[in-house]
Amino acid sequence: MRRELPQCGALVAPAFGWHPFAMTIVRPDPAEQLRPPMAGADRRLLRPARRFVGECSEGAVVAWTLGIFVVVWMLFHTVALAPVDLRDDASEAALWAQTFAFGYKHPPLTAWLFMAWFAVFPRTNWAMHLEAVAIVAITLAITWRLLRDHLDRDRSLFGLAALILVPLYTFKAAELNANTVMMPFWAAALLFYLRARRDLGVWNSVLAGACASLAMLGKYWAVYLFAGMAAAALGGAGTRRFWRSPAPYLMAAGAAVVIAPHLYWYLTQAGGTNYAFVRDSVMTDDTFAAALGKSVYYTLGAIAYAAGPLLLLAALRPGRAALADIAWPADEARRQALILFAVPMLLPALVNLVLPARLTPDWTSPNWALLPVVLYGSRKIAVDSLAVAGAGLVALAVSVCLLIASPFMAYAHLKAGLDSNRPSSQEVAELAAKMTNNPVRLYWGSPGITGNLPFYLAGSSRLEDDPLSDLGRSEIAAEGLIVACLDDDKACLATQAALGGAGSRTADGKIGRSFLAFSGKPLDFRVTVVPAQR
Repeated sequence: MRRELPQCGALVAPAFGWHPFAMTIVRPDPAEQLRPPMAGADRRLLRPARRFVGECSEGAVVAWTLGIFVVVWMLFHTVALAPVDLRDDASEAALWAQTFAFGYKHPPLTAWLFMAWFAVFPRTNWAMHLEAVAIVAITLAITWRLLRDHLDRDRSLFGLAALILVPLYTFKAAELNANTVMMPFWAAALLFYLRARRDLGVWNSVLAGACASLAMLGKYWAVYLFAGMAAAALGGAGTRRFWRSPAPYLMAAGAAVVIAPHLYWYLTQAGGTNYAFVRDSVMTDDTFAAALGKSVYYTLGAIAYAAGPLLLLAALRPGRAALADIAWPADEARRQALILFAVPMLLPALVNLVLPARLTPDWTSPNWALLPVVLYGSRKIAVDSLAVAGAGLVALAVSVCLLIASPFMAYAHLKAGLDSNRPSSQEVAELAAKMTNNPVRLYWGSPGITGNLPFYLAGSSRLEDDPLSDLGRSEIAAEGLIVACLDDDKACLATQAALGGAGSRTADGKIGRSFLAFSGKPLDFRVTVVPAQR
């Protein structure tokens, strides 16, 4: 008699029970006699989790995993960052989102997602944290489809748990920025590329190119995704079949259609400012020794981010044959996955030796989706429901421990005072909004309290010119100006006094953040609103 699955799916959104894409399930080879991991361990602790994994449908397990992920990490960011404002990336996105364009100082996707999200949600810290967590959850959902194309059910679930242990998916993804926006599109590009390489399907080919270009519209870092796809397309079994089919040309067409408006903007409207930003803020003039040091730091940082998945691999106790199969897989599909993972991950460290840049392992955020296929895809490694239950409990335990630690992190933020990366602008925005009935677009003042005004004071932008220069005074006369100065910023206060005059209004304010029963050091500031003259 066939055993019926329990009604776990009743608690799952239909999208997780419905699989719109065809998938290839790789079954373990029954001829391989492998010792199950944790064979000598006490299994009683894992029995409830193992029963859940074994008896519930895979859609239910994934839905519960992603649901718990969103709740836990939304709570973590909300609590841990309660005493501070958002990172200034949020205000940069808010500034760009004031006007729709096909390019800004960065490619436009961050601004587009900001516009779409905050057309529905209020401009609050929790809404920004929710957007970042939602983007990661969508990335993991796409990654699940990618894993199921290449791994069996247990290996895929094991890999999903492993990715949750990568910090770039969790506490390093607190807000919307150029790194997080690439994540779902990078994963989707890998999903459709590997399907197109296998089946030569029209839509898979078009979508592979389109998603790769969407990742590029998030950040130019996605050039390494294109490099990985190119390297994978030039080698391996079936290469001649692939290039004789329409697939690579449809990929190129899909990529070109999506990126074309941005390229047109870049060539006709950027005026060199986009390149100047990359040159001045990303590229460096490091010596070869300094560049080599950064490349080593980048590589070691990437390995450190993979520590959790690597420890889970060690728990599976792979033998020499399995490790050799991981280093260079026996089957072509996994070799393609290895190339697509390794080239974008390692190439930046090599390029940095020739073109030194401000290289950081945080920029690898979108490039982890294929890690489970690389680490756990070998048939010489046994992964059963017990191993899946153990990995899931490890991921949950780490997440809950960090959630428990979040109040202590909040306390540390509270006592640290002003953070240059998280300007404290909420109180300034509230006071400035009360001081005038007519919106004032321009602001200027102490960076520690004005850097986040575009997010908290919608429509505002920084006055880039000296406010006392002729050009600055002309802009102030046209748009008005909010000047906010900390009480210990003497230069700012002097400029503020020079700008004050007939029609201007000045008020004093205080930044006094608190968390639970604790209070941070209060900061006094002064705001002057200079109204527009015409």
